[in-house]
Amino acid sequence: MGAVNKDKSGYTHENLVRRDKLIMENLPLVKYVVGKIMIYLPSFVDKEDLIEYGILGLLEAEEKYDPGNNTKFGTYAIPRIRGAILDHLRSQDWLPRSMRDKASMVKGAYMALGQKLNRPPSSEEMAAELKMDPAEWEKLLTGISLGTFLSLEDYYQKSDKTGESARCQEIRDPKSYDPLKDLETKEEKALLANAIAELPKKERLVISLYYFEDLMLREISEIMGISESRISQLHHRALFLLRAKMSKMSMNTC
Repeated sequence: MGAVNKDKSGYTHENLVRRDKLIMENLPLVKYVVGKIMIYLPSFVDKEDLIEYGILGLLEAEEKYDPGNNTKFGTYAIPRIRGAILDHLRSQDWLPRSMRDKASMVKGAYMALGQKLNRPPSSEEMAAELKMDPAEWEKLLTGISLGTFLSLEDYYQKSDKTGESARCQEIRDPKSYDPLKDLETKEEKALLANAIAELPKKERLVISLYYFEDLMLREISEIMGISESRISQLHHRALFLLRAKMSKMSMNTC
């Protein structure tokens, strides 16, 4: 028998062809996952960099996929694509470690200023209250949003470790990764609906298009006629306002 040609990685020519075909066929999955994560990230994060890590997750999924489990490959691959990207994000040192404390501090300042003004404070008023310039305030909101998002993802990953064979093959609705968490009761859903209704017009539109219409950053940018980085800022601000409003509403209903 003739020798099987392999490259330095140990792949045969046939395996390389199959791998490249798999990547090309499922690259839209990787781009979709990256697109849904990008809205939580600072503007300097390289989208193409995240796509590369998503492809690594795709290849890992291909290696471990068992067609005998009667699960579509795309269904199996999405959690591993997401996991590879999040592992990369966690390895970066630009996420402040004290973000949870900062989030509590900001929420307290928002509620106190809201009581003082007898209305929801604007972004500019919050920045002034915290003695920050607008750029610092937007950066803080980005960190709070990303920190909450990664914390929620940690919860799902820990759950996966206790039931990986069942959970890893479950494709979750992207909306279930919303940092507002899963709302189980009618009361919680009503609170969220009221909080969304009270958002400023632009923030409310971003939330609607992203979570309810399932649009990507680029698509929302085209609809609203503003940059993707601006859409991301509006998203971070909207999530903060929603968390603060729902916290206040929950206290009022107790």
